[in-house]
Amino acid sequence: MTELQEIFTQARGIPMYVVFLSLLLILFAVPVVKEFLETRKQDDTPVSEKEKCKGYLQSIGILWGMVLVVFIMCFIGGISLEEIGFRKISFNYGFWFNTVTLVASGLFLAYVLYGIISLFIKKETAKMPSSVMKYLPRTKKEKWLFSTVALSAGVCEEIIFRGFMLFLIIAIFPDMPIYLVILIPTAIFGIGHLYQGLKGIMGTALLGGFFICLYLVTDSLIIPILLHFLNDLLATFVLSEEDESAID
Repeated sequence: MTELQEIFTQARGIPMYVVFLSLLLILFAVPVVKEFLETRKQDDTPVSEKEKCKGYLQSIGILWGMVLVVFIMCFIGGISLEEIGFRKISFNYGFWFNTVTLVASGLFLAYVLYGIISLFIKKETAKMPSSVMKYLPRTKKEKWLFSTVALSAGVCEEIIFRGFMLFLIIAIFPDMPIYLVILIPTAIFGIGHLYQGLKGIMGTALLGGFFICLYLVTDSLIIPILLHFLNDLLATFVLSEEDESAID
């Protein structure tokens, strides 16, 4: 064993997990504050395809960059991928919690699929604030790239907020009540969407809480990742290339 490995071995445990959680929160806060400040400076000027694609690529880079940091911390701390949610689906909670969560998941999946089909076939335009609408994809290039953003968000945010963060919180506070275990990551996830305003924060927080419950019920990140991806993918079909409101 090398000297560096010995240092890491001796440091493992709650103190290291506290450092990991603190580092994760700092890394998360930087892009959140930056995006919020940039949003406050924006006006109603249309966003070009080049600007949208640049923003999409930045989002993808930030998401996978944070996951890379998570994997590095897992390696240093001796945390396996299984411990942060890469497990087979199993059901560990009581009948009613399992039933309610799974029924809600089915309804959520039906709602998302209906939304995608409705927008894709009927070419309806959803009612959203102009500050959000102008960043949604319209052209084929934008839609393909935004789909990658949706996939990256589904995978990366579940690893970060439902997998790794939940592992750290439970490891640091093993006696914490389950409602706080759910509430803390939910609140942090909601605050991460500060640029969407209070309504966006609350809606995203509720969605994050639902994904945590689903993760706890299935003991796996598989279904939360799938539903998260499909939910974000819905925004891909909000605008069509003919939509005048999004023309640069």
